[in-house]
Amino acid sequence: MTTLLFVRHGPTDWTGEKRLQGQTDIDLSTSGQELTRVFAPVINRWQPQTVVVSPLSRTRTTAALLSDLEPIVDDRWAEAGLGEWEGRLPADIGAEYLLWRAGQLVPPGGEDRATVTARVTAAVLAAAQHPGPVLIVTHGGTIRSVLAHFVGLTAAHLEPVAAPSVTVLDVENGGSARLRHYNLPA
Repeated sequence: MTTLLFVRHGPTDWTGEKRLQGQTDIDLSTSGQELTRVFAPVINRWQPQTVVVSPLSRTRTTAALLSDLEPIVDDRWAEAGLGEWEGRLPADIGAEYLLWRAGQLVPPGGEDRATVTARVTAAVLAAAQHPGPVLIVTHGGTIRSVLAHFVGLTAAHLEPVAAPSVTVLDVENGGSARLRHYNLPA
């Protein structure tokens, strides 16, 4: 069994504005860096042995603030592509935004949930092969996809993943998993 610590990156300027980020490469805001530093003791209690990150700046900066370990960059942990919605506000999108949050709609030009789930499922199984606990710094959408696949909690049944927060999953060699914690804040 390997313990995986899924951390959603700290806040960016777009997080504060409630803009949809998707795969747009935005780094942490100054306040996001401060919140992440405050969050570090929560992660340090787990004593991660390996760090895996999405290729986006906001996750790489978060990882650097949480651990001195050299991170492994894995493109499969990138946020879901939101196509034409990236940079937009939910209020501007309207009712379609709620359908997307419930997993019932793909944004125009965006990445469908099945594709996201397939890549993060493969990434979970790869991460579980590293010495653990494994710190995975990623995004809210990828964490929701992991939970939908491995423990049956779909987006329609979850609160948004806070930035930053940790979700802890124990993964067995055969791929079965048990959710230990969800969305723990600093």
